[in-house]
Amino acid sequence: MKKFIWPIALSLLVLIGGISFFVLISSYKADAELLDFPIPQSATLVEENEFGKNYDWPKASGDNGIPWSYQWALKLNGWEKVEGDLTPIYQKDDKKIDLITTADHLSVLKVE
Repeated sequence: MKKFIWPIALSLLVLIGGISFFVLISSYKADAELLDFPIPQSATLVEENEFGKNYDWPKASGDNGIPWSYQWALKLNGWEKVEGDLTPIYQKDDKKIDLITTADHLSVLKVE
């Protein structure tokens, strides 16, 4: 019986990790108009202009910024935080995005 516990535990761990990874990846979608920056699927577009887009998103916080799951999704998509804590700028290759969060609101702006 003991020799079956480790393979079962390892299989469960791999299964849970795979499901978590799939949920993380599928929760965010790259927006071509915003230089392929990942946007939360659950965010609701409220305004769009030549500088970027504004979304209502309950997980956004002015005090805490974005959740760790969004931070991971950005890293997995190649976006790195290059400056700022209150209004962080993310960069991928030569593309830059300013990500502003307030209570329940997310602004994604292209940086020229």
